[in-house]
Amino acid sequence: MTNKNDSSPTPIYYVSPTGKVHAQTCRYCQPDKDGWKTIDSLQTALEHKYQLCRLCCPSEEEIVKLQVKSDSQDKSTEGNPTTQVSPDKNQETSETVSQSSQDKTKDKAKNQSTTNKEENQPVSSKEKKNKTNSPSEKNQKDKPPVEKKRYKILAGNGCHQAIAEIRGMLIPPSEGEKCFHLILPDGTQLEATFKNSRILWLAHNKPELLGDHWFRGYPKMKDNKLVSLQIIAWDGTMPTNPRGEESWEFTGVWTLQKNITVQRSMMLEDVRKIAKETGFIKKFKYTFINSFDWVKNKKLWAGYVYKVLCKRKGDVLEIKKVIPYACPRVKPVPKTNNFKGKKPFNKSVKPSFQNK
Repeated sequence: MTNKNDSSPTPIYYVSPTGKVHAQTCRYCQPDKDGWKTIDSLQTALEHKYQLCRLCCPSEEEIVKLQVKSDSQDKSTEGNPTTQVSPDKNQETSETVSQSSQDKTKDKAKNQSTTNKEENQPVSSKEKKNKTNSPSEKNQKDKPPVEKKRYKILAGNGCHQAIAEIRGMLIPPSEGEKCFHLILPDGTQLEATFKNSRILWLAHNKPELLGDHWFRGYPKMKDNKLVSLQIIAWDGTMPTNPRGEESWEFTGVWTLQKNITVQRSMMLEDVRKIAKETGFIKKFKYTFINSFDWVKNKKLWAGYVYKVLCKRKGDVLEIKKVIPYACPRVKPVPKTNNFKGKKPFNKSVKPSFQNK
């Protein structure tokens, strides 16, 4: 007599291009498409480490049990096909199968327990492990947090300027000195610097630049006196003054400290970069010997932008003309609330809402 299980046809299994095994009866099986191929048995699928479909394929434990049973049957038929197997031997084979299956189940249980422990670990412990493995994060923690500094942009940003055109003699540095000097016609001596390395190289290697020339540059003051000039050009179209005189022009904000503050323009890329890193915009302050008279005559108001034309007297400057650059020509007067037939509004008196 034949069993029903023996009469049932054996299922055919296919491997997808992604390495997943499906039975022929599975709804995900598409053997007609490219990349699909048949497989001899599920044991070979496990050897090639293919992924088994949960819907149509048996579990790994069942595959191992079936394989062990088939191996034992093959051995019994090969050794004594006519004689029956003794019960002792059957017990031994069953014990070996059960032991192997128990060992595998134990290994799987251990693996699952370890994975569950890792998943159930709190986030702080995982972060601690990651932090111990990354030295860069340790270095970042050691560094103190950088505070974001706010920088203040003065009124009239972009039109601030301090420029001078003077005639003088450029003298190279002597032994033990590093800087050039600029001697003006009245004997005033200023330190000469250069805007870029190209002009500095020309000053060291071109003797034509030394001697008597017209120079244009950015002046600097210290303790209310001129100390240096940063040279940006020489000769060319200078002097631009129609009388052929020196010119000192400053465009900036007039402050309560009776000086004009010239701020570097935020339109320049290097200025923006330094301002974001340090929170500081470079400013230059210039004072004048007759500023009190111009403030007294109400020609200079704090907080407004002016263009001031000056004249040099030795190492100090004197205002000759003031041009309102970004401010009204007449200082606005605040309006009052005194109207005819009405009392002025008094903030100290609170209105009453009682019904009369």
